[in-house]
Amino acid sequence: MDDYRFVTQPGTEDGALLFLFHGTGGDEHQLIQLGLAVAPGATLIAPRGDVSEYGAARFFRRTGEGVYDMDDLARATEKMAAFVRKQAKAEGKQRLIGLGYSNGANILASVIFANPDLFDAAVLMHPLIPFEPQINGSLAGKRVLITAGRRDPICPPETTSRLEAWLKDARADVVLEWHNGGHELRETEIAAARIFLAGTKRSKPMEVDIKREDSDSKGRYVIRAPDGVEAEMTFSKVGKDTIIIDHTGVPDAFRGQGIGLKLVTRAVEDARKAGIKIIPLCSFAKAQFDRHKDWADVLKR
Repeated sequence: MDDYRFVTQPGTEDGALLFLFHGTGGDEHQLIQLGLAVAPGATLIAPRGDVSEYGAARFFRRTGEGVYDMDDLARATEKMAAFVRKQAKAEGKQRLIGLGYSNGANILASVIFANPDLFDAAVLMHPLIPFEPQINGSLAGKRVLITAGRRDPICPPETTSRLEAWLKDARADVVLEWHNGGHELRETEIAAARIFLAGTKRSKPMEVDIKREDSDSKGRYVIRAPDGVEAEMTFSKVGKDTIIIDHTGVPDAFRGQGIGLKLVTRAVEDARKAGIKIIPLCSFAKAQFDRHKDWADVLKR
């Protein structure tokens, strides 16, 4: 098709323009109710994917689960960016938001990589980006919410953490919301998207005091909120010269404050002072080490 089949849902005159991108097997109607729930007043535009995979609509081709036809992804990315610009011009809207689920999140992410200035904010629900993206510029000032399941068999948590790190490296303002399930959408994700798109933020960054607690064989770095909620990064000791970071947990009360990164950074600083090495077994910590090449001196290979 030269263009996409799509539906629109009018919003208020001063509302944003929200593009909705469905998952594999969905259609242009799949996310309309979700869009109404998370962005009241927005004008909705939802295209149907132009690729058929055994009858299931998608936005680009793949050759296997998690194996993308990169040439077709490039085609679809260029076509979708042109579609978004065309619809934005027709609607006369200045503020553009994208929301995609699964395959829809993947095409949205690809459009953002190629066109960092196109969307003001984006919600990526269960994205799978199995390659390191080439981001065509800076994402400074762009807000991105990623939602994911810790037991998602289609989008492994480590790929989600890598995507978060890549987006942050491009200076995007990223919030990552986990649930303990799989590839399904849950109410916590919808609530997070509603809050995110409403622009709800803390009035100022939380001041943190990182404590280190040690036992003979284990330890942790912990940050406590005034109400007693804790964010922690735990580690195990291997001899006298190595620690293994095995878990990083950041509750919702700390979201959007870079708390996980602060915990890992403190561990790196302490390792340098003590002359020890770190094995980042935790997927979040590993993603941070992949991103921060200047930490190589404390990384045990």
